[in-house]
Amino acid sequence: MFSPKGLVPFTRESLELMKQRIAKKHNEEQRDLKPNTDLEVGKELPFVYGNLPRGMVLEPLEDVDPFYKNKNTFMVLNKDRTIFRFNATWCTFSPFNPIRRTTIKILVHPYPFLLALDCTNIKCNYSTQIFVLIDCIFMSLTEMPKWGPALQNTLLGIYTFEILIKLIARGIWVEPFYFFGDPWNWLDFGVTLFEHIARHLILNSITVFIISRNLRILKIIPLNQGLKSFAGILIHCLKKLTGVISLTLFFLSVFSLIGMGLFMGNLKHKCLRWPQENETATLHNRTGNPYYIRETENFYYLEGERYALLCGNRTDAGQCPEGYVCVKADTNPDYGFTNFDTFGWALLALFRLMTQDYPEALYHQILYASGKVYIIFFVVISFWFAFYLASLFLGILAMSYEEEKQKAAEKAKKIEPKFQQTLKELQEGDKATKTTQIEMKKRSPTSMTTSLNMLDDATVAIRHEEELKKSRKRCSLCWNRFAKTFLIWNCSPCWLKLKEFIHMIIMDPFTDLVLTICIILNICFLALECYPMSEETNNSLSIGNLIFIGIFTAEMILKIIAMHPYGYFQVGWNIFDSLIVFHGLAELYLSNIHGMALFRTFRVLRIFKLAKYWPTFKILMQILNNSLVALKDLVLLLFTFTFFSAVVGLKLFGMSYKECVCIIDKDCRLPRWHMHDFFHSYLNVFRILCGEWIETLWDCFKVAGQFGCISFYMMVILIGNLLVSNPYNLPVSGTGELI
Repeated sequence: MFSPKGLVPFTRESLELMKQRIAKKHNEEQRDLKPNTDLEVGKELPFVYGNLPRGMVLEPLEDVDPFYKNKNTFMVLNKDRTIFRFNATWCTFSPFNPIRRTTIKILVHPYPFLLALDCTNIKCNYSTQIFVLIDCIFMSLTEMPKWGPALQNTLLGIYTFEILIKLIARGIWVEPFYFFGDPWNWLDFGVTLFEHIARHLILNSITVFIISRNLRILKIIPLNQGLKSFAGILIHCLKKLTGVISLTLFFLSVFSLIGMGLFMGNLKHKCLRWPQENETATLHNRTGNPYYIRETENFYYLEGERYALLCGNRTDAGQCPEGYVCVKADTNPDYGFTNFDTFGWALLALFRLMTQDYPEALYHQILYASGKVYIIFFVVISFWFAFYLASLFLGILAMSYEEEKQKAAEKAKKIEPKFQQTLKELQEGDKATKTTQIEMKKRSPTSMTTSLNMLDDATVAIRHEEELKKSRKRCSLCWNRFAKTFLIWNCSPCWLKLKEFIHMIIMDPFTDLVLTICIILNICFLALECYPMSEETNNSLSIGNLIFIGIFTAEMILKIIAMHPYGYFQVGWNIFDSLIVFHGLAELYLSNIHGMALFRTFRVLRIFKLAKYWPTFKILMQILNNSLVALKDLVLLLFTFTFFSAVVGLKLFGMSYKECVCIIDKDCRLPRWHMHDFFHSYLNVFRILCGEWIETLWDCFKVAGQFGCISFYMMVILIGNLLVSNPYNLPVSGTGELI
């Protein structure tokens, strides 16, 4: 019979007994023990452990998990029964120290109105997320308001107070349940420390401090359990991908060296004007001047091109027009950043080919300067990197997720029998509760109080769940009276006969077929709209729209008569149909009002009426909806990374774009793609994630230097692509739910 042990306060005697057990080395018998998944940190204490007396809330308790009996730990529960664990010894105050007990109460309290520290529950997550979101908003501002520094100082004070509370409550060490045992605490501590150093030593212009201050955005990850779990999965995937990344870097280096040997200096070949035999002596004298070859107007330019025409000395390379010769002069194309003259630039060019960003321009430049035979080199590069290594990358990602799926399945198999056994025993206990209570009270009414309370609580928990399910189906008494009076129409025998007749017609499968054909025809009419339209076509489409609105309105009215309003609006699809009808009628009423053309776009919603009559379409819509719900945490993680990258780009390069704008634009106007403000910085990061980054990287090189720009872009490309590629490898069930 299942008989869980009750909760016991953690006293000095408990600590001494724990130390004695550890000293006697009785751990041999517990080597096979593993932590109970139902008693993990952050989960609610199961109801089988009885009611939580007020005297045990926010107080140290002996750990109920056998795995932690000899681990120098104790547990604390808040009034929501959420489990927290702390270490009892090593680098911390005693569990009985009043200072530490106070900090623990602050740390685990479920309703901190102004500060939420140890966020393992939803209520405190929301309050802390508000602070982080406010901080994020101010970090995205280009110009800070006058009261902005005061608010930032307040937030910094909150973060500092949070770290101090955690340090006192958990202790300074790197093992589990200590402050530095959680990697996210390292992030909080480092960011706050760097912020204090930057404030007091005025080091805001140093790149390291700029980036470290923006890391505060990542504080939102540990506040959301879904984000935190996905971040852990990504780190696990990165460990699995180390081999593929090393292999990719190796082949990139090899092909870069091959490219250097084949194309070094070739992209400097330009068509230079050279005097012929019948030219004047003045031109001959100018060509003898060493500065003649440096004058850009002496090169041949195609109409509308910024750079001089490339050429080569091979027969299959680009040739110069008459009066020009091919010489190695001028600079490399694309501001001098596209070349194979050094290993670094060759590596960047190969990385560009691997990511397939504007590769055709590089193809043309090399083929013009070196010859068409080198197309073989680019075919090999494209196949090897864009297909083989990319497939290997995605394959290993899928394997890592498959391993996570198998681990989760094994974990579920281990938990399921225990759960079924516990549930069965609780149900048996529910039936025999009265008999057990009488017998236990007769034998020992005082010693068995704890076990009796546990059985009572288990019974109450089961009954409470059943009552909760029933209560969800119930309506209030007033609403039932209102529904029976006004929404259920049973007026007279004649009306009931009419209702039965309409019900027979409107619910007939042939009626469903007719309505399906009408929906398809309506979609065809919507597809016929174009601009410009003749008056005759416009009138025909308007008449068709009126007919379809009339059909859908008649369907709604007849179904309301057949099913009563109460029954009609109990079905979700009927509510959707009524919204479509109300929209169509509102569109007719507002058709003559200027600026209401936006209403017309909602006609597209009529397409989804097909899902009611087309089961396959309905299933696909449900799977898509479930998949989006399952991926919401990953999408939020991607948005967090994009926001973080945009803020970092704004802080690192924003002023450089403003101060050096004349270098990249003759009129000294900011280009379309820049990072001077948060909006354009976010757009730039989004463009990088979409795979178009090389052109904006050239502008960044010119205004902000090469080292900072290449580091920032590589971070966004590598981490961003890992996040973007994950949705295609996540294990999703047949219903669209994440496994």
